Amino acid sequence: MQKKKILIFSDWFYPGYKAGGPIKSLFNLSIALQYQYDVYVFTSDSDITENKSYSKIDTNSWIKPFVNSEIKVFYCSKSNLNSKSINNILNEVNPEFVYLNHMWSYWFVLKPLVICFVKFNFIKVVLCPRGALFESAIHYLNTYVKKRILLAVIQLFSIHKHILFHATSWQEKFTIKKYFGEVNIILANNLPDLHQPAFSPITKNKGELKIVFIARIVEIKNLKILLQNLQLVKSNITLTIAGPIGDKEYWLSCLSVIKKLPHNITVTYVGVIIPIDILPLIQKHHLYCLPTQGENFGHSIFESFLSGRPVLISDQTPWLDLNKKNAGWDINLNQNYPLVPFIEKAAKWEQESFNLYCKGAWDLAHEYISNPNLISDYNHLFN
Repeated sequence: MQKKKILIFSDWFYPGYKAGGPIKSLFNLSIALQYQYDVYVFTSDSDITENKSYSKIDTNSWIKPFVNSEIKVFYCSKSNLNSKSINNILNEVNPEFVYLNHMWSYWFVLKPLVICFVKFNFIKVVLCPRGALFESAIHYLNTYVKKRILLAVIQLFSIHKHILFHATSWQEKFTIKKYFGEVNIILANNLPDLHQPAFSPITKNKGELKIVFIARIVEIKNLKILLQNLQLVKSNITLTIAGPIGDKEYWLSCLSVIKKLPHNITVTYVGVIIPIDILPLIQKHHLYCLPTQGENFGHSIFESFLSGRPVLISDQTPWLDLNKKNAGWDINLNQNYPLVPFIEKAAKWEQESFNLYCKGAWDLAHEYISNPNLISDYNHLFN
């Protein structure tokens, strides 16, 4: 029996990694679906913020870039990215399903959405906002006007009534209804890395704490909030920061706070790290911290759970009630220096208490990836 075809549009795809979670979500989804469907991915030929094409990858043609995988990828060059190319791709693949990843993209969401709506209304279109409708994302000042225009276009032509929305959490389902009303929505949780290393805590001395922050350095991730909180911490803290600098002015403001930190706080910026190095980096630390303004899933948060390391995060992610699970803390940021008491508490852990929280984090990830419905829920999207 011939498999049905899914054509995925996304600004970035592997081997890109600087765009973070959306790439991981989409790659894991593609891997999971390839056995039941023919999966095609139309994407750009470079990573976010990069002008150079990926090395050793053919552009503007369908290739199978991954070993032991049938996923076909079209890495489109910037010079070839236009309406005609998108129309030709749709004609060539002739898919039963089009999957649009994220929302705020002209060439990889709006254009294919409108073309499908006008010329290919027999194709079933699935749109996954991936957190793009959360308040923290909508009101990001640099792109607020563009986002409102895109929403207005979709609503004006009632395009939202002809597509299926993929919500990856109940919070996202709520935001979709907020902007588009009673539309077709299917809830299927994000697909993280399903390979978990063995449980392995490290040495923990009372009064000392190694914290790691892994994210794009932009305002929405709240690195500066973490640094400002560290100004009041009395314990000996080592903070490792990893991730691409997405906002240079914001990073300069973070550096100004770092210069004023007391002597008991040591901060190291290690730059951009490739995906394969994330888990080993987390495992060298006691606590992962991300006081984010909002996450659709938070792959680096989940990778901390996978690694068996507790987290200190905001309550603006799907990961809630963590203290009850001995996996860390999810806290409200609307108070003065909210991170300080939790950092001090973690610093005071002795080995037994630290191991308890490590095991709680590891168990949380293990339970999540062991859910038999994790992949089967996606069958409802493509039928």
